[in-house]
Amino acid sequence: MTETKEVKSLTVKEIKALARPEFEANPEKFYPTNVFAKYGFTRAKCTKCGHFFWRHNKEIDVCGDSNCVGKYTFIGKGLGIGQKGKKISYYDAWQTYVRSFTNASIPHTVIQRYPVVARWRADVDYVAAGIYLFQPYCVTGEIEPPANPLIDAQFCLRFNDLDNIGLTGRHYSGFNMLGVQVFNTPSKYVYFKEECVDFNLQWLLNELEIPVDEITLIEDVWAGGGNLGPSIEYFAGGLEIGNMVFMQYKTFPDGSREPLQVQVIDVGIGLERIPWVINGSYTSYTDVFPKALAKLEELTGAKINNDILAKFGPYSCLLNVDEAEDLAKVWQEIAKKIGMDVEDLREGISETKDLFVVSDHTRTLFVAILDGSLPSNVGGASNLRNILRRVFSILHKRGWWEKVGIKGLLEIFNCHREELTPIMGEFGDYKSFGSILKNEYQKWITTDKESKTKLGHLIKKRKGKLSSEDWILCMQSYGLDPDKISEITKFPIPNNLYYLLAEQQERITKVPPAELYSVAHLPPTDELFYEKEDSIEFEGAYAYEILENKLDGNKKNIIIINQTLFYPTSGGQEYDTGEMVIKFGDQEEKFNVIDVQKVSKSILHFLDHEISFPKEKMKEFSISGKIDAKRRMLLQNHHTATHIVSAACRKILGPHVWQHGAKKTPDIAHLDITHFQSITHEEKQAIEKESNKMIFERKSISKYVLPKEDAEKRYGFSLYQGGAIPGNELRIVNIDGIDIEACCGTHCKNTAEVGLVRIVKTNRISDGIVRLYFVASEKALDFIEDESNIINKLSVDWTCPSKDIIQTANRFFDGYKSFKKQIAELSLTLINTQSQAMIDSSFLNLFTSVNVDVGLLISNMPNFAPEIKAKKKSLFFIGNSFIYSLIVEKPKENQKEKSKGKQKKNENEKEKEKEIQKENEIQNENEIQNENQNQNQNQNQNQRKKAPALIVKNKVNSKSKGKKKAQSITGILEITSFSILDPSQIIDYLESKQFKQFPNKSD
Repeated sequence: MTETKEVKSLTVKEIKALARPEFEANPEKFYPTNVFAKYGFTRAKCTKCGHFFWRHNKEIDVCGDSNCVGKYTFIGKGLGIGQKGKKISYYDAWQTYVRSFTNASIPHTVIQRYPVVARWRADVDYVAAGIYLFQPYCVTGEIEPPANPLIDAQFCLRFNDLDNIGLTGRHYSGFNMLGVQVFNTPSKYVYFKEECVDFNLQWLLNELEIPVDEITLIEDVWAGGGNLGPSIEYFAGGLEIGNMVFMQYKTFPDGSREPLQVQVIDVGIGLERIPWVINGSYTSYTDVFPKALAKLEELTGAKINNDILAKFGPYSCLLNVDEAEDLAKVWQEIAKKIGMDVEDLREGISETKDLFVVSDHTRTLFVAILDGSLPSNVGGASNLRNILRRVFSILHKRGWWEKVGIKGLLEIFNCHREELTPIMGEFGDYKSFGSILKNEYQKWITTDKESKTKLGHLIKKRKGKLSSEDWILCMQSYGLDPDKISEITKFPIPNNLYYLLAEQQERITKVPPAELYSVAHLPPTDELFYEKEDSIEFEGAYAYEILENKLDGNKKNIIIINQTLFYPTSGGQEYDTGEMVIKFGDQEEKFNVIDVQKVSKSILHFLDHEISFPKEKMKEFSISGKIDAKRRMLLQNHHTATHIVSAACRKILGPHVWQHGAKKTPDIAHLDITHFQSITHEEKQAIEKESNKMIFERKSISKYVLPKEDAEKRYGFSLYQGGAIPGNELRIVNIDGIDIEACCGTHCKNTAEVGLVRIVKTNRISDGIVRLYFVASEKALDFIEDESNIINKLSVDWTCPSKDIIQTANRFFDGYKSFKKQIAELSLTLINTQSQAMIDSSFLNLFTSVNVDVGLLISNMPNFAPEIKAKKKSLFFIGNSFIYSLIVEKPKENQKEKSKGKQKKNENEKEKEKEIQKENEIQNENEIQNENQNQNQNQNQNQRKKAPALIVKNKVNSKSKGKKKAQSITGILEITSFSILDPSQIIDYLESKQFKQFPNKSD
């Protein structure tokens, strides 16, 4: 799987803004003006927004966008065939499109939808538009599209409009995009701008029978997926129906562009809008989710407020959060237009909006999870978690959770299945939905408490305010949904929160790593490891190029040859090693091949030392090589085992499991899979057992190459378990009845050659991703032998049979825990006794103790604080890595007292310090001497680290003028400065500080 890195790029809006002025100034160059004239359309400039548009009725002076028209004009009456009394369903709308384009003068072919998880691409997570299916390779002309021209209904995910869903009537997080895609290559012209507009107008006018005077076409610029071009948006009744994009340029992250050799048409139409505009419904959601909404109403007892919708619907278009400058003002204007109080309007529509949001979000989750994505906090999948938690939050806020729950959500999922099947085809059984939802719900509940604390700290830090960036931080880092943040803080949710979140994610672009070596001018290296997979030696090769190693002092130790058996690191499999011999005339030089890498179509061999023969004579080299056969065998066994373990995971854990990454080395392999929780010991055992069952069945393994489009048609997109694969051909690895993937690397001929698999361990490497470490063949036997040796040693050392090892270990640990408890109790008694003795004493005392548990100090010593405070004393517990103290600090004098007594204080302090020092020296002389004698001054560094902990107590001189209250301070501090605990040094240190405060890190 090709590694990518992330860089900041311009947003789509910013890229479009760069191109717009040039396009507007040259309409004949960029837009199909001839076909506009054919239908009687003329160009005008919108009096509201200033955009150029085309209309049939010359009296129309606004472009047709709802913001300029001011309302949806079709609501309550419909358009075209709907206005004539013929209502259509979601599926019927799709069929009108199919009829029109398959019967056009240039017939179009209908293709099946792709998954919304874009596994065939390395640069995006989800399909956001129909053209994503064909970028970059069809767009660049590297591979042929499945049909040309083609139409499809492709389910797409977009998360930048979440703030609008449920209100505007037209926004969705997941929707079916009706598409027309045409690819005009230098060798094959199909049709372009003029014909495209013609075919779309025929559909609107002839199939849907929308009056031509209702249609306007707006000049625009489109950008997305790395491409850019002029576009024509067409509107009817104040609603955008579709967008015709004419791709002419490839764009770069900085906004620059270059012409495409392949001229592409990409038409995108929101299927959800077609039955709405034809039927004149109050909102599109009732046409799109009839079964899901009915089920939700049944479960919750809530009802869609059609009375308010009838009034509100026409003006709902004005509430687009990324276009409205002042939403509060817009709400007031709408309320005034329909004769309602603004708060009554917002409250009256709120519950209905939530019904629509839940319906939309559950459909998106249904399709995305079914297609292989799991909610998580990583990458694009964080959007799935956001919308799922939004559903949980709405259900709880409305008091619906007890009525709906996981069972009800699954029923709603099934309604979506029934509604989508006629358009998208049959969906397979999916047993993981319930487990995934339960797991996510539990995470949402348990995250709540900890996140509330973090949120509280953030609000305090921000002095009672939260910026939009803070809201996003709480969502991404704390796992809180906006409704929960609002509930805790009492702050309103920012109107454009989800838009800002999507914009932030859009700025992160995945790009492949920069190549260190330029090899584009070289012919491809023949890959003998595929053609002659049983061979370990080759000869008769010659050099294409000798390169300087840029990572090793520019040594000339990299060679590219015309053919090789050495497999390069690729597909998660490590490189082959071995020997290479280069002959030049009658001279011969031997090398060890220490690394092999593939750059483009060239294979680079890294040698253990520089090539001494002249580079200019490399065409005369005769090269032979021999791979390390044992290393190759271990690698291919681990690679084949990866396919087997992956298939076993899907069988045991569920169909949601997809490969997320893998690595195969000679010693061990690991497989990363999508899974919503840690793998249990029982699941691990079941996966291992199923894997070995597949091995013992001796399934045949075949490898062959197919054109990309043929492979996708035959096997579907589960081919891309290992990620995106460039080029127009796929190498298929087919393990009979077990696994079929597009895969490079070396593999066994049948599963029995793997021998045996042992899963060493499993762990979660990130949210939603689990890693399984495993060994195969002789490495599995080595693992079993190591386990057996451990068991045998325990059996011998503990003088018990192997079957009693667990029982014996439990007995040992029970005894250990009992003794540890007794030691802790005795230590606590000792500390308490010593502490009380020091408090009662009037002298400086020094005690030693071994292995003082700082936890005992923290939990017990505060009990002495009141008595210490009353007697105005301080305790210090000094260890080799900590100081714990209970300190009485003299309060600071005010400036007046300080000024009056400064001179006298200095004189008195000097005298008192001498008295205290003399008293301490007399009383503690014997103890200090004994302590010094017990410490070996020549001990090594390791012994110094084991120096005993010390307990030090000192009487604080607090006599001073004025009425002052003693203060008590407790604390623990990690320090590293005491490598040798010399009591006299410690006393000097403490006295130098005068016990005013315990030491800080700088001390």
